[in-house]
Amino acid sequence: MKTRDRILQASLALFNSEGEAQVSTVDIAAVLGISPGNLYYHFKGKEAIIESMFDEFETELRQVLSAPIEKPLSLEDNWIFIYIIFEEINDFRFFYEGMSSILERCPSLRPRVARLLALKKATTLAILNSLEKQRLVSFIADEKDRLADRIAAHLTFWLQYRAITEKEQTDRARIHDGVYSTVLQIAPYVVAGRADYLEGAAAYFARQGAGKRR
Repeated sequence: MKTRDRILQASLALFNSEGEAQVSTVDIAAVLGISPGNLYYHFKGKEAIIESMFDEFETELRQVLSAPIEKPLSLEDNWIFIYIIFEEINDFRFFYEGMSSILERCPSLRPRVARLLALKKATTLAILNSLEKQRLVSFIADEKDRLADRIAAHLTFWLQYRAITEKEQTDRARIHDGVYSTVLQIAPYVVAGRADYLEGAAAYFARQGAGKRR
């Protein structure tokens, strides 16, 4: 593996485990067994490392978020799809947990994050439209648009909230709790006679999340 790739890999692991603010480029170099000067040759600072990692994350998340827009998913597949989104976000969780601070230091990422947030909402609307066409959910007035806003915000700020309220969750518990809370936001709009399925899905993810806490 090239030194540049090793730096990115080690940085991601350290940022996720220790918190990005607690890790310096000297720490990263020490873990890799290289000199700070060698690291500086590849990246002129921690912000450059973050921006490079964001490039890959953005590409992967865009590919995932585009799936339901290109091809409508079944009801069962929607929950799996939400799980996959949370997996992607959890892999890059240091960014979501410290987003405000990072964006202040990496302002070039702000419009890109805004575009990802817009895509999250568009993806959520695609899911809700699909469920509505199947007559599994029902909305009046602007309920659907407002729900899409809330879910997009939930996908963006869930890890930051969880980092404050429960630091000792495992990755799996964190992901399951995120999916479970998303399912619950949709529950009030489920058409009568279909609520049993949604309740079953919510109970499943709740059990999975609770069963994996440290």
